[in-house]
Amino acid sequence: MNDTDNAFAEGPPKARKQPKIKDGKQREKRLDRLRLQGFWPLYACFVLLAWTAPLGEEHAWQSAIRFTGLGVTLLGVLMRIWSNGYLLKKEELATAGPYGRTRNPLYVGTWLIGCGLALNTAWPWNVMLLGFYNVMFFSIYKSQIRIEEEMLASIYGEPYAEYCENVPRFFPGLRPWRKGSVSAFSLSRALRNRSWEPILGVAILWGAQMFMWSLGKPMIDGRSFSTAWQAFLGGAWIGI
Repeated sequence: MNDTDNAFAEGPPKARKQPKIKDGKQREKRLDRLRLQGFWPLYACFVLLAWTAPLGEEHAWQSAIRFTGLGVTLLGVLMRIWSNGYLLKKEELATAGPYGRTRNPLYVGTWLIGCGLALNTAWPWNVMLLGFYNVMFFSIYKSQIRIEEEMLASIYGEPYAEYCENVPRFFPGLRPWRKGSVSAFSLSRALRNRSWEPILGVAILWGAQMFMWSLGKPMIDGRSFSTAWQAFLGGAWIGI
């Protein structure tokens, strides 16, 4: 039995060292600025371009794309809740649950949320925004993931190297990787890790998008509020 076998046999590897990353704080600050300057304007576009054809009269396939977007967004929220329920920040290496399929399940959840919100916008803006979002996401988070990998490698050493060899960096594998005993999912831990934040954020963005789908755009086009409201009650907010 080698050292990594011993480490996993005793349970999830514990953090025993302080992270050491060259210029880590400065690099993270730059990425934080990029996220703030890039993603929030993009989220604003998701809302402003969320209108449908007049009062919800769109093709069935466009409604199907919108329903797909809602489902993808919900999947992303659930992914983040699931991931946070296993995460013990700066205490132990998470390898259970979604962490056995991808090393960055929280970012996978964030990515799904953004893709879903992009799909909820009006055709053909949804295709263009989806492409732009993916280019921006992978450009920024590729650097973020590298910083975190350096940090985790400095904390956990060989056990983390073995984990990286067996679990994909981003897109989840079909078979989970399991080794040794692992921590169980905890809803209270998920709440402590602020799983409610994406739920609140998505609720606000969904509400803003629904307003634009059925009330904002018709009123901008000169329809009365009462006409737009009747369309909203008739199902225009889901594209029917």
